[in-house]
Amino acid sequence: MERRSIKAVFFDIDGTLARTKDPTPSAAVDNWLREMQENGILLYILSNNKHHHRVKAFAEAVGLPWQHLAKKPGLSGFRQAAQTLGLRPDQLAMVGDQTYTDVFGARRFGCKAILVDSTDTYLWYFWPRRLAELPFRKERP
Repeated sequence: MERRSIKAVFFDIDGTLARTKDPTPSAAVDNWLREMQENGILLYILSNNKHHHRVKAFAEAVGLPWQHLAKKPGLSGFRQAAQTLGLRPDQLAMVGDQTYTDVFGARRFGCKAILVDSTDTYLWYFWPRRLAELPFRKERP
């Protein structure tokens, strides 16, 4: 991350760091987040989840600042998180599992967007959503 001048990473929770129904991260995710912090990367939970208690409990379990109801792909959540960290958009990356919220919002805000495979493939709307995203999921070398 340092080579790309990324100082902080925003993370979505549901479908990205954990399945929507999982109250806490797996040990592997927890260790990975801690390793990133030990290497000087600031981390922040930026979630569209409307349930304050869900986002708070998850973020506290990993010791990260957080925001629920971020309204991605809107810019207000990104602005607030960037301001909290004191960083510019070009110093940030957003990691998420949804093209229309996480990736589109990050690009609109001017930060790096990293799309990951969703952990929520068991949800009824997963496949219709993926079909709708196909035109935007171009593989890059």
